[in-house]
Amino acid sequence: MLKKMIGAMLLSQVLTGTALGGSDTATDARIDSLMGQGTHQQYHQFLTDLQQAVAKGDKHAVAAMVSYPITVTVNQKKRKINTPRAFIQIYDRVFTPSYRKSIVDQQYADVFARDMGIMVGEHGELWYSGICHSQDCSKFTIKVIAINN
Repeated sequence: MLKKMIGAMLLSQVLTGTALGGSDTATDARIDSLMGQGTHQQYHQFLTDLQQAVAKGDKHAVAAMVSYPITVTVNQKKRKINTPRAFIQIYDRVFTPSYRKSIVDQQYADVFARDMGIMVGEHGELWYSGICHSQDCSKFTIKVIAINN
């Protein structure tokens, strides 16, 4: 049932202006056309940095890449995390071995992208996007905006 729902959602998203990758060049073009701020290089570098931090188990680096507050699931309960410090304390319960693998194994060419963000993992395990800090979005940072563990 879940696979059917995800498949229907992905088909719907593709038909409404979202993108699935296939090659780095195609993904670059899609991200440039979909994201309202920044360049594909910035989003690609963010993914690379995130994957390296997760692979090394660098909790502090990953925590710095998250937009707060963020909701995560710990022991099958949703928890709102407000600070990097609180995130670091629950990191190992959120970033389980299989969850870390889904992030580290993600190929840039195969990310799912839409105007609201870029999905990492086959089932939307993590999303990241540009966060505007000015009205015209000339100042922004790329951050993790959703953790679906």
